[in-house]
Amino acid sequence: MSENPTPPAPRARVRFWGTRGTCASPGPRTVRYGGNTPCVEVRGSGGPALVLDAGTGIRALGQHMQRSPLSDEAIHLFLTHRHADHVIGLPHFAPLHARTRSMHVWCGDCAEDSLPSFLATLVSPPLFPAVDGLVGQLLAHDWPEGKAVPVGEFLVHRFGAHHPGEAAIIRVDDASGPVMAYAPDNELAYADQTTTHVEWLAALREFLHGVPLLVHDATYTDDELPSHVGWGHSTTTEAVRLAVECGVGTLALFHHHPDRDDDAIERIVESARVQGTEAGSSVRVLAAWEGLSLSV
Repeated sequence: MSENPTPPAPRARVRFWGTRGTCASPGPRTVRYGGNTPCVEVRGSGGPALVLDAGTGIRALGQHMQRSPLSDEAIHLFLTHRHADHVIGLPHFAPLHARTRSMHVWCGDCAEDSLPSFLATLVSPPLFPAVDGLVGQLLAHDWPEGKAVPVGEFLVHRFGAHHPGEAAIIRVDDASGPVMAYAPDNELAYADQTTTHVEWLAALREFLHGVPLLVHDATYTDDELPSHVGWGHSTTTEAVRLAVECGVGTLALFHHHPDRDDDAIERIVESARVQGTEAGSSVRVLAAWEGLSLSV
């Protein structure tokens, strides 16, 4: 009798620490999916952690990291953009206060020369009490579009999102190709048939083609979208359509509306799964929740 083959080791582990969008919304109506704003951790088989965004979810991540045996490793933070819900947790990140490690920071909507001053403002009065040495823990780097940033076994790419004030869509690759992509604030706007937008969508599909895991903005329902055109966010229906077009393995719906309760999110997921099946796709659809860990 032949033995069962050993399954391949995961290429990465992706853990969600904050999944809500716009503003934190803790309370009994958001217990299952969480009320903290965006923060996602990506780890490979070794090397430093990648942290995607620094919303309020990064506070719990920092506490977790302080309990880790790897508490002296460097941390690499990739900000999609500087809107408050994506950066407001950074001053409360425990490793910065413990002085146990430095944090390398890249940002998808500003150049290296403006990022240091922004970070200094974020962790200084009047937004945050003066803490000696805190600013020095943050090491800003330039991240122009088209430049892949090597971190351990990963290469981190960026692509311009459709979002007011600019933002980045992030793709993490390893030696075997794309591992996951992260698009928390991105208005797909399929109804826009202008040449520029159609060309942008085509380039986006190429950037995301075959990604095993896509974390994508699903802020609105179809009924809500008409009154929010131009706000920089997508519907669940649009996110599923993109995942099907790109041949994505798993779609994690993300950036849940702060007014959306757990039951409403579950109804949205059920509808999204039906949409994927009716499109003839095998894409796995779920709504990301705080504490969810996915192996890729």
